[in-house]
Amino acid sequence: MYIRIIRGQAQPGQVEELARRWRDFFLPRREQAGVRHAYFAGDRATNTTVAVSIWDERPDAAMTAGWSDFLSEAADLSAGETTVEEYEVLADL
Repeated sequence: MYIRIIRGQAQPGQVEELARRWRDFFLPRREQAGVRHAYFAGDRATNTTVAVSIWDERPDAAMTAGWSDFLSEAADLSAGETTVEEYEVLADL
């Protein structure tokens, strides 16, 4: 199992709009192969966001294509660099 974390910075006051777009974009795609679950979280005070997805196996470019599409579509709400991290789950409770 793998966890993918996407960290970003929203334009001031745009965290809610970014969350709405994320929900609208991914809701129809929630059955995407390999994704167990996904979360979008943010800090309204600092305009920072994080999307965390849990995958059955390490996601490849084909599996994450929709995520890249979303980053492009939400670029107008972004205030900086977006980082992507992937980790293998080493322990699960």
